[in-house]
Amino acid sequence: MKLVDPRGEMLESSWEAHATIFANAPNSGAFVAAVDELVKSAKIDLSKPARVVYARDTRPTGPELIAALKDGLEAMNAEYRDAGISTTPVLHYLVRTTNTKGTKDSYGDDTEEGYLTKLSDAFKKLLVGHAYIRIYVANFRCRLENQHHHHCSLIVPTVSVL
Repeated sequence: MKLVDPRGEMLESSWEAHATIFANAPNSGAFVAAVDELVKSAKIDLSKPARVVYARDTRPTGPELIAALKDGLEAMNAEYRDAGISTTPVLHYLVRTTNTKGTKDSYGDDTEEGYLTKLSDAFKKLLVGHAYIRIYVANFRCRLENQHHHHCSLIVPTVSVL
């Protein structure tokens, strides 16, 4: 489980202790007590609606974990968005864009395509002022010639970006 702060950044390390307590709760009563303690200590205003963006990786346990998460979110009347199978950077981006949407601090389009556009635009800005940049990609191919000797060849394609 990864928790992301409302700005789409990593939570402060002090939150790890709470996540550990939640994950190791021996039963639902202990889990609820841990949540109640967090609400008190962090002074979380429960009158404000909760909004959650979540995604998962490709591990086989993902669907079961998501089902449990959705049950909990629905029990708390939280607004949620399922980003499906995704990467951590995309999830961070979606959290930030969802929370800044319609504000003066809007960070971009709250979609995976929006993330890719922001990333590619940043790369294009990086290239401004450079006549070209060569990207070397090394591709090693080795084959076993016999039991004691490997023959390796190195192929280095060059890509010029103008």
